[in-house]
Amino acid sequence: MEITFKKEDGCQKYYSVSAPWADLEPRFREVVRTIRSHARLPGFRQGKAPEGMLKGRFAKEIREEVLEHLLPEAAKGAVEKFSLKPVVEPYVEAVAFEEGQPFTCTLIVEEAPEVPQVRAEGLTVESPKVDVSDGQVEQVMERLRQRAAVMKPLEDPSQPGDFVVAELTRQGQSKPFERLLGALPNSPEAAERAVVGLKAGDETDVEVTDEPHEHEPGHEHVHLVPGHYHVKVARVMRREVPELNDDFAKDMGAESLEAFRARLRKDVEADVAGQVRAIQEERLIDLLVERHKVPLPPTLVERQLKSDLEEMAQEFTRR
Repeated sequence: MEITFKKEDGCQKYYSVSAPWADLEPRFREVVRTIRSHARLPGFRQGKAPEGMLKGRFAKEIREEVLEHLLPEAAKGAVEKFSLKPVVEPYVEAVAFEEGQPFTCTLIVEEAPEVPQVRAEGLTVESPKVDVSDGQVEQVMERLRQRAAVMKPLEDPSQPGDFVVAELTRQGQSKPFERLLGALPNSPEAAERAVVGLKAGDETDVEVTDEPHEHEPGHEHVHLVPGHYHVKVARVMRREVPELNDDFAKDMGAESLEAFRARLRKDVEADVAGQVRAIQEERLIDLLVERHKVPLPPTLVERQLKSDLEEMAQEFTRR
């Protein structure tokens, strides 16, 4: 088998592979003998069919069987002869192989690119300048305060904005189920409107329809299957948010509200600095990639694109 270098295109190297029929004929006849020993053709006993008939009937199978061993040998020979380091299995194109004719093909080998020495001298990175304002600090503090809110049980009737743990029994079903409902007089959900003004132990009935309606933004409304429900209030709770004072600061591990605000400012500044640093690094990488263009193995690029598309499809399915 003769292997010669043809050309190089980025990470791809092309080689011409050829072998005379005299070298291939023994393999071809061995495959024919193997098929003949197992083949069953009408009018002939097993192993007795004429060779010419077998070649016509199983021409495709014979060709594929010979190539199945011939192509890996060609790839192995090229890798050893030219000291190649392929990043994917070598592959072929323009394969020519027929009985009585020499075998030829083009072997393609993809190698990792040679990465040049990366230098950043002379590059200018535009960096955003972000100053932390008092408003940003207060927003973070408010989020922490809201996160520290607790649910406290009430003995009084629920007021708008309270929460109600209720046992609901749908007509036609014997077992009740529990739901956390918001006491919302303007809710599009009938059950949430019905529990306003009720206290623990109170009961009521509500009719749920499937009429389309707009949900209030920012609220996770409870959606019930249409039907007639019996509602029994188990608990009424109110979400209490701690006041923004020294006691709240001490719960957060600071000596005073001012000390907590100062610590929070440092945390926000450090977070913003980290974000700015990430933007700088990303922009620098873009500039370096533009300056030092490196070819990529096409097969690896295709695999990565396929993997990204599959992950995107899975994410869409999960959503």
